[in-house]
Amino acid sequence: MKSPGCIKDVQRLAGRLTSLSRFLGASATKALPFFNLMRKGIAFEWTPACEEAFRHFKEILATPPVLGKPKVGEPLYLYLAITGEALAAVLVREEGRAQQPVYFMSRALQGAELRYNKLEKLALALLTSSRRLKQYFQGHQIVVRTDQGIRQVLQKPNLAGRMMTWSIELSQYDIRYEPRQVIKAQAMANFLVEVTGDPTEETNTRWKLHVDGASNQTSGGTGIILESPVGVVYEQSIKFEFPISNNQAEYEALIGGLTLAMEVGATRLEICSDSQVVTSQVNRSYQARDSLLQKYLEKVKNLSQKFEEVTIHHVPRERNTRADILSKLASTKPGEGNRSLIQGMVREPAVTLHLSRLSPSWLDPITSFLENGKLPDDEKDVKKLRREAAKYAIIQGQLFRKGLNQLLLKFLHPDQTDYVLREVHEGCCGHHIGGKALARKLIRAGYYWPSMMADAKEFVIKCVKCQENANFHKAPASELSLLTSSRPFSQ
Repeated sequence: MKSPGCIKDVQRLAGRLTSLSRFLGASATKALPFFNLMRKGIAFEWTPACEEAFRHFKEILATPPVLGKPKVGEPLYLYLAITGEALAAVLVREEGRAQQPVYFMSRALQGAELRYNKLEKLALALLTSSRRLKQYFQGHQIVVRTDQGIRQVLQKPNLAGRMMTWSIELSQYDIRYEPRQVIKAQAMANFLVEVTGDPTEETNTRWKLHVDGASNQTSGGTGIILESPVGVVYEQSIKFEFPISNNQAEYEALIGGLTLAMEVGATRLEICSDSQVVTSQVNRSYQARDSLLQKYLEKVKNLSQKFEEVTIHHVPRERNTRADILSKLASTKPGEGNRSLIQGMVREPAVTLHLSRLSPSWLDPITSFLENGKLPDDEKDVKKLRREAAKYAIIQGQLFRKGLNQLLLKFLHPDQTDYVLREVHEGCCGHHIGGKALARKLIRAGYYWPSMMADAKEFVIKCVKCQENANFHKAPASELSLLTSSRPFSQ
């Protein structure tokens, strides 16, 4: 086949490549020069880049890869790769130690998709693969192998917008995530080399952590700000109920920030602190001579070893303003409303009672699936459970529902609903409002359970004070009729 000489030839070539895309790995990435030629208002010019891409496809079609046929019930493995202008995926099966490709998929990014960050593009690649290869996703367990933290992103409790929609759509399939290991098939290796491009390019997957500590004569506090690569921000203001020095407060802030980063699944961390003593001791520029600070430094090193990469920098206080405000807020706040996460200072008696006294309910399978990945035996129940579990998230053992307008709503157990209804309806701030208003007030307060509207109406009907002071309809039950009697002395 000769090189195209006009736009019509390029269009014919693009159509042929589309029909053969199943056998061509990353065809959209390599075909971008052809797509650019077909844009309106661009004069036809066959550039060296177009000729190189044309020769590349001719070489692949001269020795096409042999695609495999999956067996019933066996797991299939999906490899994802993205570039700045395209995304690609390949579905493979493993038989013994050999890998055999089943399907190649690629697509060029358009419009706003070009401005997605890397993790959003990976999620889009997984979503596009599930839509195009739906029969494989429905009939097999799909194991996604990638070197990016896509699982942590799709399972975050505070997802919103398109990411939340994608997460719910993907929850109907049996998808498992594994880190990418050694590539065994040559076709797979060629696919990943073509798509990933320059391996020396550094990926921006670092989490940014800002910490600061403050202390006074009786106690202290820390401020922690953790920002994910996709822009999600976590803020914490921690109160210490024990005397503490300024350097201790800075170390406590650093330890609390590392603990928070581990809880949210961060692997690469960039820490900013305005304490020159702490940053220099961690970076081994200063020597820690105080015995207490030596123990703090050892604990920080032990926590840092649990991450792939941790870097700490000293920044001026002007660049750490928000964390400084949170630390001072915690150190000056009254102790009754604070809980500390350091040295067992957290006081959560309600959670302890919740874990030990609650009776079994219908939400136990959801909790077991989110915590331990436990699935029922029936296949229909498995699909239903996955679809329902995508609407919930577990944070520190507590089940939350992802709301539409609110980020998270605390899911109440059936044994807890009566107490919350009573407190909101007739507590110190209750006004004995109606059923619908009571349900809306509970949602604004951050609570949720499926039958809250019906339970709120029933609770108001059973409230004695509401019934005693209600506006009753005093009209007679039936229409009144006049009784006429004859005059006794009429003639």
